[in-house]
Amino acid sequence: MSGTAVIQTADGSLVADDPRRGARVPFFEKICYGLGDAGGTIITGLIANFLTFYYTDVFGLAPAVVGIIFVSLRIFDAISDPLIGIMADRTQTRWGKFRPYLLWTALPVGISCFLTFQSPDLGYDGKVAYAAATYFLLALFYSLNNVPYCALITRMTDSAEEGVSCQSVRFALVAVASFTVSVGLPIMVRYLGGADIARGYRDGVAILSAVAVVLFLLCFVFVRERTTVAAASDDVPLRTAVANTLKNSQLRLTFVMTLLLIGIFNTKGGAALYFITYVLNGDATYQALFFGTATIGGFIGSIVVQLFTRRFAVRDVYVWVNLILVAGHFAAFFVPGDLPNLWLVLVALCCIVLGCTLPLHFTLIQLADQYGEWKTGMRSSGMSFAFNQFFVKLAWALAGVLISTVLVAVSYRAGAGNQTPMSLSGITMLSTIVPGILHLLLALTASRLILNRETIAAMTAARPA
Repeated sequence: MSGTAVIQTADGSLVADDPRRGARVPFFEKICYGLGDAGGTIITGLIANFLTFYYTDVFGLAPAVVGIIFVSLRIFDAISDPLIGIMADRTQTRWGKFRPYLLWTALPVGISCFLTFQSPDLGYDGKVAYAAATYFLLALFYSLNNVPYCALITRMTDSAEEGVSCQSVRFALVAVASFTVSVGLPIMVRYLGGADIARGYRDGVAILSAVAVVLFLLCFVFVRERTTVAAASDDVPLRTAVANTLKNSQLRLTFVMTLLLIGIFNTKGGAALYFITYVLNGDATYQALFFGTATIGGFIGSIVVQLFTRRFAVRDVYVWVNLILVAGHFAAFFVPGDLPNLWLVLVALCCIVLGCTLPLHFTLIQLADQYGEWKTGMRSSGMSFAFNQFFVKLAWALAGVLISTVLVAVSYRAGAGNQTPMSLSGITMLSTIVPGILHLLLALTASRLILNRETIAAMTAARPA
């Protein structure tokens, strides 16, 4: 079968495939690939949108303590995530290189997420220790799941066009998962917990964690790795893999971009409940409308972005999208909080544009990973996405610190009756001015990428036939 591509099916067997189709991914497989991140989004949605609020207003931790917990665990991530990347690059099983991690980590991720939102009857110090321990386990198992998952796309296709298509389907399903979490959890908290909010969180998170486990397993079963795509060097020493990753100028820029973009999502998400509750005076029904509107907007954006990448370079679309978001967030700061219906319209428009960013962003990471292989002759996709995952979790921490710092600076105290003009202004800035500044930095960083059409064409021409 000389010159014939070989692909790996869902059951691990190898079959011949037409080499001209090597970069194509069937639509059903794109859906199943997206289900993997839909499961991950349930976890990150709980962290980004609810964990800070849960820690401060339900579990009873001080905002400053929450910030310290988020930051301190990033020291461990700086060591663990690169090790996870090199481990994934060296994995060889009958199921493939990256797919097996979805199977191995599905249940640990679900259990650790469930434990994170428990409220054991402990003293204050015991609560701090419990929060730190469970969040540590959740972050560790999530990395073991998500680093290989993100690298999986490099074994599915090397085509930029197919990459955008896969990522668009992925983030459309992510939007659905985000809707399920952001709209569903407040409803479940109210109906499952009643007056006992802690019990509502416990039961609601238990249901969502179980759904995440199922989605991870569906992704494992139906996505396949094509052995002719992105053949990483399994025997690259750890030091060499790290050095090659850090020498890749395009990857370094995407790491900064990840820090900024995920920081935006987590800052907006973490501040959303404060903003809805205290600035817009929204009840549980309005919370559902707010989050539902945001999610639908994100779904639309993740689909329509393909219309623009067919005509313009991915990098250029990314820059312009972020510049539009700069203007939108700065303008939104001046919209009064006593116009909740207008805010729903603004949220919808903002999230349609914001929904374009994630498919573009992860396509640029994939292209940067290919750029490294083009320049060095070696490819360590697991390591590339491990470093990216570290910056994702660093963004979680910094967003938590940013929110906590602002809340401390404006003398925030839980409860509607305790809000002052200063605290309300600080909460509003977390949803408008702060994301606007981060979008500006993101646009400036992305403009430095050289992953234009000419570079992509050169990388494509250099691939072995």
